[in-house]
Amino acid sequence: MLQKILEAIRNLFNALFGTKKPPKKVEPPKTTDPDKSNVNKPQDGADVKPDSTDVKEVSEEVPIIVDPTVPDKEFDTDDDDEDLPEEEFVEEKPAPDKKPKKDHKARYLWCLDNGHGQKTAGKRSPFFGDGQLQFREYEFNRDIVRRIVEALDEKGVQYYNVVPEVEIGDFLQGRVDRANNKRSSIPKVYVSIHANAGPSASMQDWTAPSINGIETWYYHGSKRGQKIASIFQKHLIEETGFNSRGLKSRARSQFFVIRKTRMTAILTENGFYNNLAECRELMKEAVRQQIADAHVKAIMEIELNGL
Repeated sequence: MLQKILEAIRNLFNALFGTKKPPKKVEPPKTTDPDKSNVNKPQDGADVKPDSTDVKEVSEEVPIIVDPTVPDKEFDTDDDDEDLPEEEFVEEKPAPDKKPKKDHKARYLWCLDNGHGQKTAGKRSPFFGDGQLQFREYEFNRDIVRRIVEALDEKGVQYYNVVPEVEIGDFLQGRVDRANNKRSSIPKVYVSIHANAGPSASMQDWTAPSINGIETWYYHGSKRGQKIASIFQKHLIEETGFNSRGLKSRARSQFFVIRKTRMTAILTENGFYNNLAECRELMKEAVRQQIADAHVKAIMEIELNGL
């Protein structure tokens, strides 16, 4: 009886004053962080899934004719994104210009980019059997560039070491800005140097033995890029004897440093550091010198003959 009386009073109250509804929950607007979307895009061959359908493969033996009167393709047109945030680090003072040891009339300024840095997550092999020895890509990339610039100094070739710093991360935007802003009276060519990684169960596992070799990437649609990539790939295979995986490009989501640089740009992937047998080779001084020599021979072929 009491419950019925209380219900009647509640109904009368609602009829006189209305029912107060709980406030509607307002969902925060969904936003896309362009910086994060950029970071998640592939930076090099190791970040490209094996089943990607947009990867275009070409043999380095396919003849490529470059028309010098036709400008190269623009390098920032295939992705609608924004610049990446600046990375905090202590910038090294630029090395003073060195006087060439040989009288060589330079055709190009070679912007040499050693990929990644000490602060880059991953980008290293599983440990070897002793549990201590491990391949680190940033160290390999810098070692190859160091060997290249020593040879170019001797030959009098013009070059620019884009990232001499070691204690740094990917620094993608900084690499691109430095290369784009570098003053030069001759055309610039961007060469980003890397080692590759294949799919594996985890970072502690090696990839399949069949996944091995060298590949060179270029900006999709760039004839100059494809021609330069073919010359580098040819010398890399001749010098090392590694398996040739050919020339590669992507119709979409192209690598940041290839896409954002305002010059012809390529990226070399010099063997797989998570292939056990190939990683052992990449740790050898002689093999590293072969890889560096191949880059130098490619540069000198283009310097002497042009495109």
